[in-house]
Amino acid sequence: MGTTILTAPKVELQNLDNLYIELTNQNCNLKCKHCYINFDTYKKVKDFIPLDSIKLALTETKDLDVKMIFLTGGEPLLHPDFNTILRTCLKHKPVTICSNGININDKKARFLKKVEDEGENELFFNISIDSYDERKNDDIRGRGSFRKAIGAVQSLSKYTFTPTIKYTNYYKEAEADIIKAMENTFERYSIAPHDVTLEILPYFDKKQSMEMENISDKTSEKLNCSNTRILTAKGIYNCPMLVNDYRARAGSTFSAFSKKCYLETEICTQCVRWQNKRS
Repeated sequence: MGTTILTAPKVELQNLDNLYIELTNQNCNLKCKHCYINFDTYKKVKDFIPLDSIKLALTETKDLDVKMIFLTGGEPLLHPDFNTILRTCLKHKPVTICSNGININDKKARFLKKVEDEGENELFFNISIDSYDERKNDDIRGRGSFRKAIGAVQSLSKYTFTPTIKYTNYYKEAEADIIKAMENTFERYSIAPHDVTLEILPYFDKKQSMEMENISDKTSEKLNCSNTRILTAKGIYNCPMLVNDYRARAGSTFSAFSKKCYLETEICTQCVRWQNKRS
């Protein structure tokens, strides 16, 4: 009697378009309910990635045609060497800072504009907001987080940046309703429509279990793991949402890392289902 061996769908890295660098995993000034990171609630963990590790990764990926470097976390601005890291990365490629906006005020935005003006590469920002309703947002992300994120958008816009609001649809509302409500929010806070971009993201529940849907070539091309890798203090992972998950580890350095991955986590399943729905 034969034995059937089930294997998870495989996705090959086509191009390393997006190089994410996790500056810290456990250091953040918010503890959002939906965060995919499991934070240690009892002690502070010093897990900042060394600058030398970043320099090595930039050297090893220089021939891989990276389009964008993303600085993420935790909260990337909490890294003690953040300014040096930002300048180092901007010398190589355009950079997007993925932040909750807590530490971005007028003074910081002015400094960031100065750093961008020092070189030829552009600087971009992803700012997280999870509801147009201040109370609902702060219930997820923490008291005062909504107003500080809006303040960050205002400060960045003042210095000619066009930040992208990454809106996780935690409450599973209709996208048309979110767009209309956010437009009203921008108007209320005197943010011009051309000064900000809104991107609505699905809420991926890492505890939710479901069966993997069929994955086509068209779907796999749109998955992050087909064009993205993330560097962390513990090595390279296939997806920013799967850092520290051994199933997504791709290697130690970019001199020898795996260009294939298997979709075997709950988040992978939800990601494939979302992409299938969008296709």
